[in-house]
Amino acid sequence: MNKIRIGVGLIGNLIVCFWGVNSLLTGDPVFNHSIFSYLFAIGGFISFIALMMELRKKDRVDPENPSNHP
Repeated sequence: MNKIRIGVGLIGNLIVCFWGVNSLLTGDPVFNHSIFSYLFAIGGFISFIALMMELRKKDRVDPENPSNHP
């Protein structure tokens, strides 16, 4: 269940990041201020990296001792 929530978060962060990058490249800033476009692009990317690290940490559970979660 937790991996599903992380996966949904990854997709959402990619959408936010790409929306920010798209508005920067097309010259159509979000809410007519380019600072929001930068925040969406940078914040989405940082959140995506953090969730990828969290997902990798969840995948490193020892199969012989599943109670030994990191």
